[in-house]
Amino acid sequence: MSSGIQVKEECKTTFEEMKIKKNYSYIIYKISGDKSSIEIDCVGGKEETYDDFTEKLKAAGRNEEGRYGVFDANYSEGKSNKLVFLMWLPDNTVGIKQKMLYTSSKKALRDKLVGIAKELQCNDDDDLAWSQIVEKCQSKYD
Repeated sequence: MSSGIQVKEECKTTFEEMKIKKNYSYIIYKISGDKSSIEIDCVGGKEETYDDFTEKLKAAGRNEEGRYGVFDANYSEGKSNKLVFLMWLPDNTVGIKQKMLYTSSKKALRDKLVGIAKELQCNDDDDLAWSQIVEKCQSKYD
């Protein structure tokens, strides 16, 4: 099921820069205020960490808003990087209408982001734990 929300071109081009040029450690996307498009909320410089990424997601959650994010996960001491897509919809703050909107719009964004290795849906702080990311990246199964 599609929500009809469009993905802005900047979402794809910034992702390509992240994937190919390694310009960013993460990208956070949001649904625009008028609910017509998915746009970039913020990007993290190469020096920013997973903790910086999750803090921005949690801040959106505290504002009763969901987010999508892509993190360049270096999960095995320099050996392996994987681009991980997360959908952040905290159970305790995001309402059902917003959850439905983010869930039904996810495919439109994911179809534009070619090269994602793993995907997670996170609904609380435990789901965002680094150990969950490492476990998912090391798994043979998606």
